[in-house]
Amino acid sequence: LREFLNNVLGPDDDITHFEYTKKNNRDAGPALVGIELKKRNDYAGLLQRMEQYQIDYQSVNNDPMLFDFLV
Repeated sequence: LREFLNNVLGPDDDITHFEYTKKNNRDAGPALVGIELKKRNDYAGLLQRMEQYQIDYQSVNNDPMLFDFLV
């Protein structure tokens, strides 16, 4: 989480939801993270930084069934 906060989130990004499944290896465990961006244009930069730091992610905004299930 610390690496994600320091390297991936932008200065105006806020975490609105955080939930993780505790596993033996906490650095690589699954997590559900809700992120609110101050500006819509910051989304591309966020995705680029997640790829740069090899964060495996799935956007729930593009999957209505998954979005309804999780949110």
